[in-house]
Amino acid sequence: MLCMTRRLKLRLPKKSDYPDSLKILNRADRSAEYHQLVEASASAYFETKGPAKWLFMKRFQVAVDYLNQIGPVANALDAGTGIGFFLPTLSQTAKNVWALDYANHTLRYAKGLCQKLKIKNVIFKQGDLTKLPFPAKKFDVIVALSILEHIPPKQLPIVIGHFKRVLKSGGYLIAGYPNEGDKIFKLVQQAEKIIMRPKVFKSIHDDKRKYKPLGHVAKSFQIDKAIKDKLKVVNYKALPINGFKFYSLSLNQKT
Repeated sequence: MLCMTRRLKLRLPKKSDYPDSLKILNRADRSAEYHQLVEASASAYFETKGPAKWLFMKRFQVAVDYLNQIGPVANALDAGTGIGFFLPTLSQTAKNVWALDYANHTLRYAKGLCQKLKIKNVIFKQGDLTKLPFPAKKFDVIVALSILEHIPPKQLPIVIGHFKRVLKSGGYLIAGYPNEGDKIFKLVQQAEKIIMRPKVFKSIHDDKRKYKPLGHVAKSFQIDKAIKDKLKVVNYKALPINGFKFYSLSLNQKT
């Protein structure tokens, strides 16, 4: 049963909360560190403006609304934590938070963030979502924001299956992912990078870069199906509005 007895507030970090204030973003280079941070949306969090910025931040507020429906929990997993942008918020509603990411550079920044903000209830782990390194029935809630689109479609059932395995009975998955199949979305996404973040656009198309980003390979309807096949959809919200969907956020339960 969902809980409505408390109100968790969104707490988003600043660039100054990260090691070296994320100065690496000031100039594009070919290093693995730079491209892992770009893939983890570090550039998008702090360098986008206008409608794109609103959309980026609104998804976190929707996730907070879902967490408020669930209420405080014992154990939470931030799956694909990236630079840990959501950890200051998630750590307030869970007694223990596990922050998982496959990229060592992004985890280092997430750790630095928690050290700076004196967040002490986060455990960091490097790992692969297709081989989720946790025992069964460990978590009350899993947050997976802007990560499932990076999973090849054939592996989505494996990842969602792992989420179901490590969730406690009655536990929740909060999933957020872009509508990659929409032509308008692709045009807006491309324009945002070319106009507002040209150095990022150029760097991710540099064949001599040291790290090749995973890219967005799964479409929203494929993610929807993988989730619905394994879990019960409790709530669903499209951003910015239904019928004009750039981003999907769903609250799903293991029954």
